[in-house]
Amino acid sequence: MVWQIVKKQGLTLLRNPMELLLLVGLPIILIAILGTALGGTMNGEPSPIDVKVAFVEHEDEEQQVDRFMNMIEAELPSETVDEIRAQVEGLMPVSILKENVFGSDEVSDMVEAHDRDASELDMLTDDDSYTAVIEVPENFTYDMLEYMVLDKSDQPELNVLQNETQTIGVSVVTGILDQFQERLTLGAFLGKNSIDARVMELNQDAITGDITTINQKHPITAKGYYAVGMVVMNVLLLASTIGTIAFREKKTHVFDRIILGNISRWAYFTGVLLSGMLFGFLQLLAVYTFAWLVFDVTWPDLIAFLTVSFIYAMAIGGIAVLLTAISYRIDSELITSFFSGILVFLMALLGGSFFPIGDMAPFFRTIGNLTPNGAGMSAYLAILRGDGIPDIWNHLLFLVIFALAAIIFAAFSFPRRGVSS
Repeated sequence: MVWQIVKKQGLTLLRNPMELLLLVGLPIILIAILGTALGGTMNGEPSPIDVKVAFVEHEDEEQQVDRFMNMIEAELPSETVDEIRAQVEGLMPVSILKENVFGSDEVSDMVEAHDRDASELDMLTDDDSYTAVIEVPENFTYDMLEYMVLDKSDQPELNVLQNETQTIGVSVVTGILDQFQERLTLGAFLGKNSIDARVMELNQDAITGDITTINQKHPITAKGYYAVGMVVMNVLLLASTIGTIAFREKKTHVFDRIILGNISRWAYFTGVLLSGMLFGFLQLLAVYTFAWLVFDVTWPDLIAFLTVSFIYAMAIGGIAVLLTAISYRIDSELITSFFSGILVFLMALLGGSFFPIGDMAPFFRTIGNLTPNGAGMSAYLAILRGDGIPDIWNHLLFLVIFALAAIIFAAFSFPRRGVSS
């Protein structure tokens, strides 16, 4: 009888082609759209962020360096002066900032830096095309050299005027300047304490054994990432679909007739559970097969892939029977509608289906992995990178525990009588 219930659920799905199109066709469309639209950013291509920065210097830096050198020649021994003179190019902060930081290959791809005259400062502050204006005050380099070389207490500061309408660009510039200040402060600290900067570098020759780069066995493409993200999200919708079908059978007295036919309610319960598992597993295979044929999403370890798919399907079956039990208990389709309309997309956001939100902070990664789709996605991505089952056991264990908890809770919630209220 259990198989008959599973068969009946399958026939109901087949008779609804629009539902099948949403369950199978929608993730394929989303994979193509998101993989193409965001592929450049995820695959390391140049960033689409366009930032424009203006440098305004009130005094020539080389003149300040010459003035500083003339000053220390009169106060310091010649040997010390010669040492400082030999390193003077590395002690020109504005030139380093413009040429080595903003002029580097990594930054210049997204930041366009311009030198502007001090007389244009007022005009630049009203020019919305600039993301930021970096104003270098008079004596900045001279004061910085005194701070770094002569151990003066006050560190000079740059004046940064930000265009608040370009929030992302401003955060980019702020981040660059913060890192520059940290490096400059570190350099000053090392210099004041006569510490060789080379001691801060990692001596690779001192490391014994093998060095392995973690999670870089097989780089994940954008289409691979979104193939996983969209599938684990849309299979959740299958659970709500199974729950909706089961509730409609209650309203049309199909469940009542099953009970009156002297068939155990647990047979129906098991049939719903197996329906969610079986059809969820088939949906995973169908979309991933299409992704393999069209988008070249290849699984290095097929056994690990099938294992994750089966265990994730168990979780889907648990959700399906839990939604069915609760909707039967409260005699309402509200819970399945809430799950498919709101909860699925919230879980997809936390789980990283739309964007790798876990890369922003460990907290988001932890929260995402505490959702079934997030744990499944982490396991799938690990397999794509070349990891095996021993590397993803924690995600698999969570999915098994989640599935069992959902089934047990559903069993306690499932009504003891099949008569409609």
